[in-house]
Amino acid sequence: MAFLLQIARSRNFQIELSNDGSIPYKPQSPQIVTKPLISTPLDDHLVKFFNKSIHLYEQLGPWAADYFILESITALEALSDRDSDMFIGARNGDKESLLRILKRGLLRTMLETRSLEGPYPISHKVKQLLTFLNNQDCNNCSGLLFVRQRVTVSVLCTLLSLHPDTKARFQCATFVGMSNSSSKKYNMSELLDLKAQRETLVEFRARKKNLIVATDVLEEGIDLAECNFVICFDPPPNVKSFIQRRGRARQEKSDFALLFAKGEGYSKIEKWKALEALLIETYQNELRQIQEAAENEDITEVVPGSLQTKSG
Repeated sequence: MAFLLQIARSRNFQIELSNDGSIPYKPQSPQIVTKPLISTPLDDHLVKFFNKSIHLYEQLGPWAADYFILESITALEALSDRDSDMFIGARNGDKESLLRILKRGLLRTMLETRSLEGPYPISHKVKQLLTFLNNQDCNNCSGLLFVRQRVTVSVLCTLLSLHPDTKARFQCATFVGMSNSSSKKYNMSELLDLKAQRETLVEFRARKKNLIVATDVLEEGIDLAECNFVICFDPPPNVKSFIQRRGRARQEKSDFALLFAKGEGYSKIEKWKALEALLIETYQNELRQIQEAAENEDITEVVPGSLQTKSG
């Protein structure tokens, strides 16, 4: 977490620290950074980047935050002058200013010597995810892993691809629904989302990938191969999402898993399940009424007697 402290102190951001000067690890209490009283577009950009890093640290663990910071700096550095036009609507020199802030001290040393090899310090939440995945038949599975924030998608996918418990068992891909508009501007925390977007669905349908990490854009409207497990890394935001995500697990004997903190969310899910059952019953009743009405219309009406007229 020295990376995060370096970023915060370089711009005088306000953040709560522990007694030893470190950022406290509180998975249920995000430490959101606030901007200085007088801020610049560069400060706004760094605040977003910092808060995304904190989110990853709390949800996925220290390795994920370190990876995100270092890879984002590398992606920023690799942008050509032409490509940098899509980057935060950047003014001339913004890219170089960000790199000067970020590529110094410990961050500079880590960028020069970094390795993606373990150990992999992860959060308790990720440990529970690994436990679930290890119970799946990786030779005959296809699954979706839904997360709330786009920044989590590529980092969690990379972590699962490298972690010794999953790297040989799952071929992961990402999907976040990137804009095709040439006028779309991205900030630094979104640069990793631009990788390998178009091939994901093709590879999943061809069974070259067996796990997609995605945001809610995959809940509906996109044709997918049938899945035999769906995981909600974050609780669905509403009953509509709950029903749509569960509907993605269409294979026989499929699994639908939700990760919750202890004591949270269970009562809400029970209410959603009851509401889902009511919606299904209502739909079936309406469908039955429509079918009965159609059958009644098909019955030939017999009219007694006949009408005859005399010809000229």
